[in-house]
Amino acid sequence: MNNIQKDMKMWLFRDLIRGHGRGVVIGLLLSFFMASLAFTACDNGDPEIDITVKSDYSQIVEAVRSANKSLTEKLSLIEAAMSRGFADSREAQELLQQAVGTLSGTLKEKLAAVETAVQGQTTSLETKLGLIEAAVSGGFADSKTQQELIQKAIESLSGTLDEKLAAVEAAVKNQTASLETKLVLIETVLKDGLADNQAEQELLRQAIGSLTGTLAERLQALETTMGSQSVSLAGKLELIAAAVDDKLAENNEALALVDQAVESLSGTIDEKLAAVAEALQSESTGLEAKLGLIEAAIREGFADDVAQQELILQAVKTLSGSTETKLAAIAGAVENQRTTLSSKLDLIETAVQEGLTDSQGKKQLIAMALQSLNGSAQEKLTAVDTAMTHQTDSLTTKLELIQTALDAGLADETAALGLLKTAITSLQGSVNDVAAVVFAIDTTLLADGTVGKALADIQAAVQGQHDYSAALDSIQYTLKLLAADRIAGHLFVEMGNGLKWAMMNLGATLPENYGDFFAWAETTTKNEYTIDTYKYIQKESIVGGYKLTKYSQESGKTTLEEEDDAAHQNWGATWRTPTKAEWEWLLNQDNCTWEWVTYNGVKGMMATSKVAGYEGNQLFFPAAGYFNDENPVGLVDTGVKGCYMSNSRASSEDYFDFLQIQEGEAALNTFKRWCGFSVRPVSY
Repeated sequence: MNNIQKDMKMWLFRDLIRGHGRGVVIGLLLSFFMASLAFTACDNGDPEIDITVKSDYSQIVEAVRSANKSLTEKLSLIEAAMSRGFADSREAQELLQQAVGTLSGTLKEKLAAVETAVQGQTTSLETKLGLIEAAVSGGFADSKTQQELIQKAIESLSGTLDEKLAAVEAAVKNQTASLETKLVLIETVLKDGLADNQAEQELLRQAIGSLTGTLAERLQALETTMGSQSVSLAGKLELIAAAVDDKLAENNEALALVDQAVESLSGTIDEKLAAVAEALQSESTGLEAKLGLIEAAIREGFADDVAQQELILQAVKTLSGSTETKLAAIAGAVENQRTTLSSKLDLIETAVQEGLTDSQGKKQLIAMALQSLNGSAQEKLTAVDTAMTHQTDSLTTKLELIQTALDAGLADETAALGLLKTAITSLQGSVNDVAAVVFAIDTTLLADGTVGKALADIQAAVQGQHDYSAALDSIQYTLKLLAADRIAGHLFVEMGNGLKWAMMNLGATLPENYGDFFAWAETTTKNEYTIDTYKYIQKESIVGGYKLTKYSQESGKTTLEEEDDAAHQNWGATWRTPTKAEWEWLLNQDNCTWEWVTYNGVKGMMATSKVAGYEGNQLFFPAAGYFNDENPVGLVDTGVKGCYMSNSRASSEDYFDFLQIQEGEAALNTFKRWCGFSVRPVSY
């Protein structure tokens, strides 16, 4: 007998004599002796060692199958076989299965025996995990019982926190237990406070690293775990993230794993959504993994666009750290290639709503989202077009995405216009008229190269608005501005009476701007609008007396001359102030409808033509208020009234005719000539 054989027999004798029974010891010693006799004539020691090991292992198998040994004793034997190289992880698990198979009694009695063994101080944690798995596969421990037994196994650990964590690490690295069981173990130690988030991530990496076999076999282990009812959804997400980090799973495989995790959810739609929401609360799960989970819920059909937006908000609210740290996590999720562009846009909008970034930061994140897209230029454009149909992304965000695609060269003018159409037609509400306008102005937009201008103007039209059904008029009117013709650089629209009506007030740069205010027959603005500052008046010597010097009863002049027409003097060409009769035509219900609206956040009246050939042409008149002599240096009734000058003096020489708009009413009225009013130019 050589020294190696002597050493092996000495350790086995020492281990067995510690409490495994004299009968077993005597039997094994006899086996060793007989094996020794059989090989005394052999020159080579290796076969002697091999056969001795096999003989020893057969004795252990016999002892494990014995009904006379306690489960704890059998676990010690199995551990001895593993530590001395008699059994590998597969054989150890088979021994554990056999040990559990020898248990007798009722289900309750079997579980009690397993529980006693799990709580023992002498058995390693990895062996206990294997025992628990054997109980599960034996059919007398379900997922809930499995979790309870693992909890008891952890509670049985002794020593310092570091020593307990070391025992957990050893169990996680061991190849005996399944990945599912290890994941339950990791979740339990995290819940018990034995591991923080950083330690959890390291344990997950070790669990992934413990997988053996081919790539397909390791992926199969991941897939099996995804279907487990014992592992939480959050734990599955973290495992997938660890697998991606460890290069075990690529993007497509990760998406498939998330889908499988979501498919394993049971219960009603509300219960499934609650499980997803709970998983989103995990602070250790990355934001990109959470987005993938939300998308899987969408694909499985139990979350719609609205639910997606709410779930993303929950995911953002779980972010910890400073604003910079949170924003970095959002940027990382935006750059991730596993999630859809629509999800990223929802995430970006949520970041803005939560005050984590401003409009400039939003644009940068949108650019990052666009850059994260994979595939050909056409595939990227398809992804952008799909994002245009998403119901919860704001129109402003969609327009910014189109602009970014245009600036990056991903979309040309034609493609950008197509995306614009998709964005508008995806809005909920009556979009037919708006879509028709977009289609109608294709040629103008493309010929002038003004799609970029269209995007900017429509963004301005809907800025701050969330009810797009109410914003459709604003969008439509803005689009019409782009297609409108100009006189001396000023936009106009025809309403059907042969006149060209300016689309904005004198002094304004946008239809919603108030513009400048003028006293009747004056062509410049001023600080005060009083009788004392009026151009065509002469004070009398008597107290309170005055005399009008032009357009008086005495002069007989009742219509503004070109030199006193603010519209003509400021815009030139053929522009002038409308007559009373022209306002009357516009007010006639047979010619136009009038509606109190809010356009680009400004209240006012929208006049829409009913005349054949001009149907749908519109003019917006903001409720700009006016200056009166009682409050000469401040506007009154802004947002409530609008006062639009005519070129006609009233029957009283002190007054002139004007159009007054307010909610529910558009009508002609008269007022004092020296007060400040808006001017809407017209031209032939």
